[in-house]
Parts: sequence; C-alpha cells; structure tokens
Amino acid sequence: MKSYYVELYQKGKARISQEEICTEDLQDNEAIIQTDFSMVSAGTELSRVFEIKKGFSYPVRPGYCAVGTVLKKGAGLKDLEVNDKVFFNAPHSSVVRWKHNDVTQGPQIYKLDKKINPKHATIINLALVAISGVNSSEVKLQDNVAVFGLGNIGILAALMYQKLGANVIALDPVENRCQLAKKMGLKNVICKSGDDQITEIMKLTENRGVEIAVDVTGISPAIITAINCTRQYGQVILLGSPRQPFETDITPVFSRMHMKNLKVIGAFNQLAPVKEVEGSFNSVTKNYHTVCNLIKNGDIDVEKFISHTILPEEVETAYHGLMYDKENYNCVILDWRKYQSV
Repeated sequence: MKSYYVELYQKGKARISQEEICTEDLQDNEAIIQTDFSMVSAGTELSRVFEIKKGFSYPVRPGYCAVGTVLKKGAGLKDLEVNDKVFFNAPHSSVVRWKHNDVTQGPQIYKLDKKINPKHATIINLALVAISGVNSSEVKLQDNVAVFGLGNIGILAALMYQKLGANVIALDPVENRCQLAKKMGLKNVICKSGDDQITEIMKLTENRGVEIAVDVTGISPAIITAINCTRQYGQVILLGSPRQPFETDITPVFSRMHMKNLKVIGAFNQLAPVKEVEGSFNSVTKNYHTVCNLIKNGDIDVEKFISHTILPEEVETAYHGLMYDKENYNCVILDWRKYQSV
C-alpha cells in the first residue's frame, strides 16, 4: 500500500516522499492506520528541522501527534476494531504500520472517543507532555504558579494548573502568544521577558515569589529566571527540554537553590508507566483519558489553538513560520485526507 510522508533532508528543508507499506502478516499489536490529521510540534520537531538538537543526521522523519482510521489490525489489539478512529504517536505519514506497546517511550495507539473532533485530537500528545509537568509538582489550592513560555504546551500546562485551583501567572515575551493565552481563559498573563518577568511576579505575590515555577521553554536563561522568582521551599519544574548551549556563572543559581531549599524537578513526560502500577497513580493511559475529558468538557478549546491547517506539502513553510514568525504561527495541523484517494 502506497504511503506519503514528510522527510527532513537537510537543515530547514522538508519534502514529501513515498514508500510502499506492507499490510500483511501483522503482529498481534500492530495496525494499519490511515491518517486524517497530524500536528506539528513546535518544540521537539523544530529542534530537528533546524538542528537545535544535536546527535542525529538527515534524513529524518518528524512528527508524533496523529489521528486516523484503523484499516487492519492484529489479533492482540482487542480494544480496537477496523474503522475505529484512533490517536497514535507516529511520524507525519498518510498511512502507517504502527503498533501499541505497553512500554514507556514506545509506539502507542488509543481508541478515540466519538465525541472528540479528530482534528482536535491531534493536540493530545502535547497535552500529555503538559500534564506530566502538573503531575510532577505538589500543587495545592491557591498556590501561586508561574508558567514560563506560552507555546501550545505552556498554555495547556497553565490551564491545567488553573483548573486545579492555582493562581496562575503565565509569561511570554511574544504578544500573539499572550493574546491567545487570554483567549484560552488564563487570567494573569504577562507579556514581558527576563528580569521584567520577575518584577511583575513579585508585584502579584507581595514580593514573596511563587510556590511553583514551571519552565516550558527549555531555554537556560528562562530556567534561571524561574529559579529566581521561586519562594523559599518552592518547586521549579523543568517541563521544557534544554537543548541550546548557554554559558554563565552558575554558582549564584546553585546558591539560591541551596539557600532557599528549592526543589528542582525534571518532568520529562515519557518516564511515566503506560499502565497504572501499584503504588503510583500516574500512567500514560490515565493521563490520556484525563486529557480526552478536558477536551470533551470544553476545558481545552482546541479550535482556538489552531492557527493554520495546511496540506502536507506546505509543511516547510509552516516550519519557518513556527520558528521565525511566532506572532502569526502557533499551532499547525497537516490535513492528509486528500491522500486517501491517491
């Protein structure tokens, strides 16, 4: 079966390539899935498009947020039926042979609730990243929580903290992102950068600082800002993945962490078990259903997130927009449906 897919072939360059997918002799946990929509990740994906992340070589097949229809399935996928709509974490492709593993960081497929718009469901993986930041913290009712970085994951994390009863302070220097955050329902949105962010946080917290600071940017200076605005005995959650080199005198940062008894916690999302295990209430499966409920209940208005819905062959333009035109690009969806008749 012919499949078309996005391929990064050099820095900043993408094309649509094709291959033949074997649809026979499926393993018990495999399925053939025809993609309807996939979402571009402005973090992990762009880090490969523009070589921010090191240690890989081109060509690369990007993407990990997709929704489609099961065309064929292995006998072990008892929760799925042919023609079911599913969410799966495969690269951008019109058709994939994919599998569901009960292994952390493995490929996975989940049946999609019929009440969720398939296009909207592409955001689920980003929401799973966001929820890992929330679950890594010890948030309490009326805690002051600062969220640095209002890309898709940052806004999602801020909404989740607000849903839990925290006083959220959402910060980003990009005006478009701040306006979107307000439209999504966040109450305290600060459009400033660097030390000006700390000044505003101190005003809002009577100079105490926040109980929890969440960095979603992965940018080292922003992490330092997060540490510097956290009050004694507070938590700093590293939700964004640090990737770019940064040189500074780190001793004052370590000193503040030490003297303020701060907890700095990594929140890499792919370390949670897929299924619930004894002694832990955190799992990918539970988080998946939580995110789906937030979308169904309207707590996450996905339509407001989406800035562009494009054809897959336009993805290179979208990459450059997400990287260099943040005032206009926020969330990009690839529409694969025209390839279903090819």
